[in-house]
Amino acid sequence: MEPQTKINHAWATYTKISMLTRPERRAVGILTLVILLLALLYFGTIFLIPDQGAAEYRPDLPDGTLVRLEGIVFETKITATGGHLIANISGTDVFIPNGGKDPILVSGDRVKVIGKIETYAGKKEIVASGISDITILV
Repeated sequence: MEPQTKINHAWATYTKISMLTRPERRAVGILTLVILLLALLYFGTIFLIPDQGAAEYRPDLPDGTLVRLEGIVFETKITATGGHLIANISGTDVFIPNGGKDPILVSGDRVKVIGKIETYAGKKEIVASGISDITILV
């Protein structure tokens, strides 16, 4: 494509945009603002509400509560039914589905986990969605 043709093509595109009627230009402006606001809301939520808004873990919280627990890994074990990991973090059991396939936790690691409280065999535990809900802290 020759330089003159590129200029003509760019001018034609600009002319088509400028040929929008006033209500059409207003609609394009509103749509642009809505998209920008949604992007700001999304990224603002990620950075302003860390840990997905999870509460600090307490054993008295009800089942289903989204919690955050920071502590030291005391022990880890893979479940007998296969592939799942149970980690004891500062005395609290944390169930990690499919975490046993590629275990990354080692006793003594300082970690942060986000998950929901559940009662299993009469004992409170945290159930993470997956290994991605665990952060190894330095």
